[in-house]
Amino acid sequence: DNATNWLRKKGIANADKKSSRTASEGLVGLKTNEKICVLVEINTETDFVSKNEDFQKYVAKVLDICATKVFTIEDLLIQKYDDSYNVAESLKNLIAKIGENIVIRRLVYLSNDDGQYAFGSYIHNKINKKLGKMACIIKLKTLSSSEEVTSLANKIAMHITASKPLAINESDLSPELISKEREIFVAQLKESGKPDNIIEKIVEGKIKKFLSEVTLINQNWIIDPSHKVKDIINTFNEKNNSNIAIADFKLFIL
Repeated sequence: DNATNWLRKKGIANADKKSSRTASEGLVGLKTNEKICVLVEINTETDFVSKNEDFQKYVAKVLDICATKVFTIEDLLIQKYDDSYNVAESLKNLIAKIGENIVIRRLVYLSNDDGQYAFGSYIHNKINKKLGKMACIIKLKTLSSSEEVTSLANKIAMHITASKPLAINESDLSPELISKEREIFVAQLKESGKPDNIIEKIVEGKIKKFLSEVTLINQNWIIDPSHKVKDIINTFNEKNNSNIAIADFKLFIL
């Protein structure tokens, strides 16, 4: 983290984006039903294996198991995979067959136990309707679900996948993150030779722009950048006499 901040302050490289990348291949899986929406990432050493039919079948089967209830990865590994093996044992068999290390890396859920939410989802770089390289799940708070609400949720999930917000709104961001960005902006401006008496004014503008870029409701709508995401939701609510709101989202980028 210190190295990333130093690089950014010096303007040597866009280290923030580079540091968020992983050196892994594999697939992200997505599945949803009325009660559960789940994302799972399973990594391989090379992209070649992600195209392997046996690997894809394994990811799809694990995804089906994940969607039966909320598991931790530790709990998932001991679940029954087939009549002979559990998930962990089947993984070892697959590794032995393919000859490359494979890891169930992460798993995340959104739930709708009380039925007051509507799910949306989106997969990018699809292998099939369940698997891809990037995936997003989202839930909207709503009194009644409909095809229109689900369609909007799916579009917002697509927007999130493209725009990669860090939070729904400013209040969901950690004060430490904003403080760090402010510190970096000040250092960048001092490094470029800006006088102290105008640095604070410039920094305030940069912070405002930063917040609009990383908070979902303040981002420009990917389908029509002349509107903000919050404008799209407000217009939908007015048109449909509804009161939907974004409750949560999860984004996996391989």
